[in-house]
Amino acid sequence: MPTPEKDYAFFKAGVREFADYLLSGELFWQMSVREADLPRLTIGGLLLARARLQARLTAPAAQASLIALEGQLDTVRSKWRSAWERKASREVHARFDLWHNYLADFRQSPDNHADAYPQEVQWRVMLQLLSGEFPWSPGEQEALSSLDTVLESYWLPGEFIWEADLMTGFPQQEYWFLYGKLNSNIPTVSFQPE
Repeated sequence: MPTPEKDYAFFKAGVREFADYLLSGELFWQMSVREADLPRLTIGGLLLARARLQARLTAPAAQASLIALEGQLDTVRSKWRSAWERKASREVHARFDLWHNYLADFRQSPDNHADAYPQEVQWRVMLQLLSGEFPWSPGEQEALSSLDTVLESYWLPGEFIWEADLMTGFPQQEYWFLYGKLNSNIPTVSFQPE
């Protein structure tokens, strides 16, 4: 999990380059700030970093700085709303593929993939965050529901799986898939896309 400092550096750089990113043909944007070793910019990645920062930043100065950056992001989103929605829609399909592939790998070899869940679940979290960014088609909603059904069939409810200081930013009712783990004591199953 990235540190708050790394999330902040990513969010700040992402906001600075966001208009260029939205108007480009790239889905995964290489930011110009390379010395910080930041991940590629996407809407889902930016929303995830923001959610983690909202949960973690408690100092008034840090909160004020984040609010100012969020205002800049909202301005760009409002100005280029159609580009935002098109890019978010493309990202949903990319995140579906990553999440689907992880669940397929888990089902084929639970012992080898269950431990990766706390990292891999970020794709599902991004899908949750992206779900409020544009109207999803019935097919997209059905695809997410289908993947959730697969997940639920192996799910063991339990404790929050990320760092405790993030819990307030990811409430259990909305992010149930962060409160538990996968049962790796199951027979392997071939997972075919629908």
